[in-house]
Amino acid sequence: MNNLLWLLGFALLGLAWWSALGARARARDAARRACAEAEVMYIDEIHLRALRPGRDRRGRATLRRTYGFEFYVRGERRYAGSVVLHGRRVADVDLDPHPL
Repeated sequence: MNNLLWLLGFALLGLAWWSALGARARARDAARRACAEAEVMYIDEIHLRALRPGRDRRGRATLRRTYGFEFYVRGERRYAGSVVLHGRRVADVDLDPHPL
């Protein structure tokens, strides 16, 4: 019985890790698309800023992940951006104000 509990625990950890990798990939893709649409250069760095319970647009309970990334315009200084995921769905992508 004790081994079964350990196995179940490792399986849950593996599932959480797999889910986190998928969410990070979705956030990275959304950040790249937003940068391409804004005609700025995405810097290939994305990091988890916040992880907390939240609600999607239908009011269902989900896990809300906020990722941060950086971009630059014409090789000048770096600007910040963020991607918010509700569960597996990209809810919002935000780019800090930057020169055109």
